[in-house]
Amino acid sequence: MKIKPWVSEALEVRKSGMEGQGVYAVRDIKENEVIGVFGGIVIPEEDLEVLTRTVPADKLNVDHAMYIYPGFLMLHDYENGCDPLCFVNHSCDPSSKVTNGIVLVAVRDIAKGEEVSWNYKETDDVGNWNYEFKCQCGSVNCAGTVQVGPQYRDRVGATAN
Repeated sequence: MKIKPWVSEALEVRKSGMEGQGVYAVRDIKENEVIGVFGGIVIPEEDLEVLTRTVPADKLNVDHAMYIYPGFLMLHDYENGCDPLCFVNHSCDPSSKVTNGIVLVAVRDIAKGEEVSWNYKETDDVGNWNYEFKCQCGSVNCAGTVQVGPQYRDRVGATAN
């Protein structure tokens, strides 16, 4: 059985100006419009270690996992490959946000041709996962570095979705 998210017809995946692949609007998207609903395999955070030993890293692709609630991760369907929503990049000044753990909603009007993004800290900074990367969003509000997890949370505070 293929696990399938719902992805608006307003989106397409192509080379990103930020990093790797990205998701772009193929038509104007209105503020508060639902543009995707994530689908995947939901696991308790503590089960991730077992999966990393039993599923090859190139299939598991943990980089595309996301917290949907404290202690629970959603992984993409590693049996059938990454869906288009896997390629929504981070931005410090995002055009969308994740609500209710799995629904991607536009937080402002998104113009045709614009890359769709969300702030990863709003979803991932609720668990015990630590990661850091150099932000490439190019926003005037860019933090420069995205730091997620308990080792950073005490310094900056978590944002819940």
